[in-house]
Formats: sequence, structure tokens, C-alpha cells
Amino acid sequence: MTANIIQFPANRVAAQLPAPQTENVRDDSAPTRNLPRRASNARSDGRRMHNPKSRSVEPNIQEIPGENGGCSYRVQIRKSVQGESVSFTKTFSKLAMARKWKKRKLAEIEIDGVQTVSKKGDTVAAAITARLAKHKHLGRSARQQLDWLKNSDFGKKKLTELSLESLTDLADDMLAEERQPQTVAGYLAILVNTLHWASRRNFIIPVAALKEAMEHMWEDEILARSEERDRRPAIDELDRILGAAVDNKRQKIPLAKIIVFAIFSCRRLGEICRLRWEDLRIEQKKILVRDMKHPRKKKGNNVWCNLTDEALAIILSMPREGEFIFPFKSSSVGTAWRRHRDRLKIQDLRFHDLRHEGITRLFEMGMPAAFVAKHSGHKNGGCLYRYEHVEEEGDKFAGWPWSQWAAEEGVGKVV
Repeated sequence: MTANIIQFPANRVAAQLPAPQTENVRDDSAPTRNLPRRASNARSDGRRMHNPKSRSVEPNIQEIPGENGGCSYRVQIRKSVQGESVSFTKTFSKLAMARKWKKRKLAEIEIDGVQTVSKKGDTVAAAITARLAKHKHLGRSARQQLDWLKNSDFGKKKLTELSLESLTDLADDMLAEERQPQTVAGYLAILVNTLHWASRRNFIIPVAALKEAMEHMWEDEILARSEERDRRPAIDELDRILGAAVDNKRQKIPLAKIIVFAIFSCRRLGEICRLRWEDLRIEQKKILVRDMKHPRKKKGNNVWCNLTDEALAIILSMPREGEFIFPFKSSSVGTAWRRHRDRLKIQDLRFHDLRHEGITRLFEMGMPAAFVAKHSGHKNGGCLYRYEHVEEEGDKFAGWPWSQWAAEEGVGKVV
């Protein structure tokens, strides 16, 4: 075998063999280099070619074969905004899901347009401004909180720089201004909710950092939940407020009638002022409460609620002079309530405590939670436990003269 070995001198120069064929591939993330020619999805202009096995199912949807014989469906929608191409892409395991998302996304673009093309320099204030412009139905408190955050130093921060430390610092700064932990929790909840909303609309936001920050602050008790109230109005306190309301002849709002109705209907003030004649079912003794308070669904949460005999009698005593049963602004009613309460020096009694009183009254009368929920509008009976402050059995308002007074026609009529 050694006879077949060719020996070369030590100083022999290597043969100049032809190099393999190469092609130039542009890679902006790394220095340009030559690679051997091989099958590739890369093009000479640096753009990636579509999978040759994929096929177009319909406009904007491609079927992508999988390794195990299955397939997925990729939706890609491109729009041009101010000369810049914006792409919305999402992949689904089922064609029906892909079609549903495509239809919804195209409808959103048709109605709202492509509102925001995020840049790395976008600030917290920019994300808040976008949501305030889009969500006109946000409540007054939420808008006030977002306005404050937008105009604060925190609003100047770049979205891409948000971190656990920056949100924790914000909480510490707010606490240093003598805000309560539950108040700070409210600000941060609406802030994080807004940033999550913005992240789904092309803003570049480190969502994982937001989640981590909130978990950290709850665990370390930097934030706290609002304390559950158990304040109940005494009969004497109600008598004094109702008497003052009736004696005020200049007052245009039938405040006393609304106060009594709030107790017997178990309704919030805003709900009372939205009740409509067309939604009343006298025979069934129920009424549709529109836009009932809900932790996530701010609009369209319409719930049928049963009416007590006292609540129905008060409704029927009201004149039918328009669309609404109580055609008054909730803010005006609330102002009138606070004015009388404060003049009488009654401490720590809120209008919402009247709803609490009405629900607790039903429990004290021996009604089961399922029955009470049909009056209060709670979908989850477990939420009613906080109202079960049963101090005595029976009807606290049995024989109360104001219940009969409020049911009389013309009483408290606007002049």
C-alpha cells in the first residue's frame, strides 16, 4: 500500500484548485460573507421567499404544511400608512379561526384605520393619548387617572424602557404624595390595562415586564385592595336627610323620592338615572337595567332585575314625561345628596350605601341569595357575601312612613 503514496516536497506550494461556486447573500445583522451554493429560501436581495409548499387559500390567508402532515393558516394583511408599510400577521391551527380573525381585523381597519405605527421613541403619554381618543366611553375616574399619568413625568418615559423598576418607582412616588395603596392600585391598574391595549395596536411595549411589576407590587403589599364597606344608614339619619330634602322648596330634583327608591330597588345612582319606561314590565315586576356596572364590560351589560313592591310603586308614581323614569343627571342628584348630608353633619355616608342597605334588608327578611341576586343584578351569588351583614331578622323598614310617602303621585314633583 505504501507504494501508492505520493510524496511531496515540504516546500511544495499548494495547488490552485478552483473554489466552490458561491453566491453573495446580504445579511444586515452580520458582515457580508460568501457561502457555498445550496438550496435556500434566501434571495439575493436579502428577502425571504415563501415556503414553496405553501399555497394561498384565499386573499390574505396561506396554508402552511407542517412536519407531521398537518398544516397551519397564516393571515397577513398589509396596509400603507403615510408611505410606510404596516403588516398584521397571525397564524392559526384552523382555517375557520384564521378567517374569523381576518374578518375582524379588516373591519377594525375599515372603521378605525391604522391609527398608530409605533416607533421606538413612543412614550407612555402617546399610548395613553391613543386610548383616550379611541375609547370615548371611559368613565370619569379612569379618564382623570389617565390624564394625570399622561401629564406626569412618568408620561415622558419611552415605552421600550418600561421595567419592573420604573413601575415600582411610580408607585413609590405616588405613595410619597400621601395617596393610599388602594388608590395607587387603581392608577396602576388602568395604566397597565391601557398599555396592554396599546401593545395590541403596534406599540412596542415590554408586556412581560408590566406583568412582573404588578405581581411584585401585590406580593410586597405596595398595592392594596379597597376595604369593603359595612356602613349602613340609621333610620334617624335617613329621616333627617329626607326631611331636609323635602323642605328645600328651591330644589328641582325629587331627591327624597330617589333616595327611598335607591333603597328598595337596590340600584346604583347611575343606573337609576338610566331607567327607561320602555324597559319596565309591570306584570312581571321587573325592569331592564342598562349598562350595569361590570369589571370588564363597560357598555352593553344590560340585565333584567326584579322589583320589590315598594320600588315598583315608586316608579308608577312618577309622571311619564319622557324617555327616562328619573330624567335627571346622576351628578346633580349626587351633589344634592352630599349637600344635605354635609349640612346635617352626617359622617361617612355615601349614596352607594343605600344599595348596600337595600340588599342587606332582603337578607334580613330571610330571602335566599338566589332571590336577592335577581333584585341586585349579581350574576355570581358568591359576590353577595359582603352584603350579608345581618344584624336582626325582619324588615327594618316595616311601617316606615317614607316608603308610603314616596309612592304617592305628585310627591316631590319638579316645579
